[in-house]
Amino acid sequence: MSEIAAIQPDKQRLTEAVTQFVIDRVAERVYRPGDQLPSESDLAKRLNVSKPVVREALGRLSALGIVQIQQGKPTTVKGLSVAPLDQFLRLAVRVTDNGLREAVELRRAIEVEVAALAAERATPLQLEPVEVALEKMRANIDGDFERWLQGDLAFHVALARCSGNALLEHLVSALVDTIKFTQRALGLQRDLRDPAATVARHQAIVDAIKARDPAAARLAMTTHFAVSDAVIAEIARDHRRLDRY
Repeated sequence: MSEIAAIQPDKQRLTEAVTQFVIDRVAERVYRPGDQLPSESDLAKRLNVSKPVVREALGRLSALGIVQIQQGKPTTVKGLSVAPLDQFLRLAVRVTDNGLREAVELRRAIEVEVAALAAERATPLQLEPVEVALEKMRANIDGDFERWLQGDLAFHVALARCSGNALLEHLVSALVDTIKFTQRALGLQRDLRDPAATVARHQAIVDAIKARDPAAARLAMTTHFAVSDAVIAEIARDHRRLDRY
């Protein structure tokens, strides 16, 4: 083994150790959002590593959205960021052979439970944005398709906030680009699309949540996603349909 080959794994190990040190301190709330991290020199001295190792670790943390690096200023801790997961999902959906189908299946697995939790926990104030989004969809049944999509996206994102589960809310936020992808790809199949029926399904979800009926909310969301199965099957049969996207 060459000397360089021996050094490189050791540097990687040290970088990972520094990265994990900062992550652990953030998780333990020793470092909170907005806090300044110790300088590179201080961290290097404290952890008995070189400044280049610290610098590389901070670069990794910045890529993960955990810290913010600004030239000439101290590195600061950021709040939770879904950006790394968003980027991964955005790429994964597009490089996977069955990306559209798998993206819809992922959404269904998450959003069915979101609807049930919303029926248990949502307050009238939390439901207001959901109903506003639904009205935007209703107002554009035969109108502006882009505004329709905006309403549809806002509906599902606002619903996640009604779940009372911060992790589910973060996950849906990370899925925003994936949700846009599925909504546009399916919505552009105009010959297979029934906007009025779509609005009715969304209304059924809202009605179940307002009735505080988790089982009905779960069923309403399941029914909503089930309609997309036939459209996805048609797209799989004729891939030219995705050229519209």
